[in-house]
Amino acid sequence: MRICGIVAEYNPFHKGHAYHIEQSRRISGADIVVCAMSGSFVQRGEPAVFDKWTRAACAVAGGADAVIELPLLSAIQSAEGFASGGVRQLAAAGITDLCFGCETDDMELLRRIADTVAGEDQDFKLQLSQRLAEGHSFARARAGAAGMPDIASMPGAILGVEYLKAIRRVFPHITPHVVLRRGAGYHSDDISAYLPSATAIRRALADGQTEQVLTAMPEPCGDIVRRAFSEGLRPVFPHAFDAALLHTLRLRGASYIASLPDVSEGLENRIFSAAQTCRTREALIRSVKTKRYAYARISRILLCALLGVTKDMAAAHNAAPAAYVRVLAVRDASVMSALAAAASVPLITSAASPFYPALDAAATGVWALSQTAPPYDRADRDFTQRLLI
Repeated sequence: MRICGIVAEYNPFHKGHAYHIEQSRRISGADIVVCAMSGSFVQRGEPAVFDKWTRAACAVAGGADAVIELPLLSAIQSAEGFASGGVRQLAAAGITDLCFGCETDDMELLRRIADTVAGEDQDFKLQLSQRLAEGHSFARARAGAAGMPDIASMPGAILGVEYLKAIRRVFPHITPHVVLRRGAGYHSDDISAYLPSATAIRRALADGQTEQVLTAMPEPCGDIVRRAFSEGLRPVFPHAFDAALLHTLRLRGASYIASLPDVSEGLENRIFSAAQTCRTREALIRSVKTKRYAYARISRILLCALLGVTKDMAAAHNAAPAAYVRVLAVRDASVMSALAAAASVPLITSAASPFYPALDAAATGVWALSQTAPPYDRADRDFTQRLLI
């Protein structure tokens, strides 16, 4: 049996995602498509706009056979940790193929870039250091140091290269495939565009353009979200946790900030100083960010501060093999049986399992603070929510 894996956030699910799933199944010839999806918080350092079960239900309605949860400590890392964690979790679920979307479908070009980056010879390291010292972001500095084409610094290509690195390094039995991205660009905020991006959909949600948002989703997904809204689900945006974040930064201080992932070279002092005067997360990021310290990096650091994620925790997670696969949703019972036969680790469907990290359940509880209606406001939902079939 061929099982194709996809690493995703579906924040939220839209027609471009449905197209990617359809093409992944076609290109790989897979019998089953399994998506490893971020949970309550996402890689950009923000809360997911909808809860993970609503997003998982949309993914299955949009063509996936199963959705498993990407552990929090993988989901909120930079591209390398996010991609390698996703591949690791999908490998544990028994995938034979992995398919990712990208701004180019030239797999040989992506392989050459991955080989160059993975090699990291002395000249590459020197060039990288020089570009970082000049104030370039890590992605642009790395692309320049490796002599890569401009495409290498695009969001999909950055992740694609990291997927290829992870497969080459640890999971050579997995066959990678690439789907050319269609529709609006990753950062486009035009909700009227052909296949609008998740960025555009979140912006439209924030502006109250609910019908435009539902139209951008496959019809079954729009029905799921419309029903969830009627039950009291509220879209969540980063400012929901401003007070809690600033409270944490001011109370815990610079030494705590220094213990967070991606904090180095005195950045903790810059963040702590800004936290003394800024009253919102957005203002704090604008005050701290530079060409070198990009928005997403600062955003992830702040999320780690909010959730208590330290460098040591992230390092231990990255060094450990997958211990479980948390299944959030499946198309039908036969898919669950197929996954049970293919997986190399226990399948779990609840946080009641001893394998499930307490941090992931706690993160769901933090996300639930943004809600006022059950079941979305339940801090213990990881323990009470049943597998979606």
